[in-house]
Amino acid sequence: MLYFPASTVTVLVVLGVLACVLLLVRLLVLHRNGDRTRIRRIARVAVPAWAIGLMVAVFSASPQPDPSIPGGTFNWVPFLAHGERDLGVELAANLGLFAPLALVLAFCWRSRAVAKTTLLVLGLSACVEVAQLLLDNNRAADITDVITNTAGGLAAASICWALTRIKASSTRDTAELTVFPRPSHH
Repeated sequence: MLYFPASTVTVLVVLGVLACVLLLVRLLVLHRNGDRTRIRRIARVAVPAWAIGLMVAVFSASPQPDPSIPGGTFNWVPFLAHGERDLGVELAANLGLFAPLALVLAFCWRSRAVAKTTLLVLGLSACVEVAQLLLDNNRAADITDVITNTAGGLAAASICWALTRIKASSTRDTAELTVFPRPSHH
């Protein structure tokens, strides 16, 4: 099993935020240029890379298990800080965990991007927690993780939607705007 000290979490969060910002900028440029082919190419690379990072982050063994939350249990009480856990760092990490996936998918899906992305993140987050429950890796499943992962996915997809809508409203003179306008055939 892989072991990561707590300070690594902070580094991973900072790198993740930086990667999300760079990814968002690139996707916005491609969206502005109407280059859906390159957006899909980015998705084909970014989604598997994110999935590998997710597996390393959430399935690696916890180096210092918290005795107040025994592994193989599920914490049903949201936002409950146990033992030595720093709830603030944990919340920030979980908010950002699914953000890269949400950004990419929100740019790939034309309709109902925010709703579809949020539902997918909710389902994947629940699957991750169930997997952690079943693995013997000094980790416990937690409803707070599902809530914060889903909130982070919702926030990222909403930011994507808002930014593409702002771009659409500044370039199109129309009463009805969509997140991903379909090309008009004249």
